[in-house]
Amino acid sequence: MLTVQKLKPQVFEVTLQGIVTKDDIDTMKRELTPVLESEGPIGLVIRAEDWADATADAIAEDMKFEFGQLPQWAKIAKLAMVTDLQAFSALLKWIDPVLPMIDMRSFASTEIEAARAFASDLPGTSPDASGRGIRLLADGSDGVVAFEVDGRITKSDVDAVFAPLQGVLQSDRKVNLLAVFRNWDGFDPALFMDSGLMSNKFGMIGHMERYAIVGAPGWMRSLVQTMAPMMPFEMRFFDAESEAEAHTWVGWT
Repeated sequence: MLTVQKLKPQVFEVTLQGIVTKDDIDTMKRELTPVLESEGPIGLVIRAEDWADATADAIAEDMKFEFGQLPQWAKIAKLAMVTDLQAFSALLKWIDPVLPMIDMRSFASTEIEAARAFASDLPGTSPDASGRGIRLLADGSDGVVAFEVDGRITKSDVDAVFAPLQGVLQSDRKVNLLAVFRNWDGFDPALFMDSGLMSNKFGMIGHMERYAIVGAPGWMRSLVQTMAPMMPFEMRFFDAESEAEAHTWVGWT
């Protein structure tokens, strides 16, 4: 059995009980598809305290649904798993690096209210979380490409940033990159499907010597630390209060 309950706007609770069947997955698809296709961010609580198993066709249908909605999953900002099974906690730790934009946490069956509070604490719900998106601060003409993230990043924001950088991409010049995060509120999932963006991002790799990231979320810091040894340039993460040090490191004054 599977039920979907709306706790508050953009926050939903999915409860799994007993044996989950294909009909249950159809119910989840019917309830959650409009949510995933709406504007984010979204909070999700998954309660699995009394879940026993799932039929084979339910698993197949769930996989089909999840992969079909893959570009939309970035809208889920908070995911709370309520279960006493250690296997689920281990599974979340495995999935977390794969979907780093989702803040995931497991809770015991006695912590339901804490799980709901966690999932309800969505980014962008405070007045200071609605900013410009992304803004170019330096276009590389002085050897530094700098941009500021403040709010939700959209495709138009990214296009506006990359347009002045075409000169760098079409040259053999090396530059340093500075990214400053103020009040980041996620990004438009359409960016997942933008082949031009991916081409520009890979193109920038060949032009970079140093990359400083200031004030980014914790998951991004973990991702940077994992990726840094594999990149052909230096990468460093700076806390927000160390922004001046980051400016010095990339040579931008």
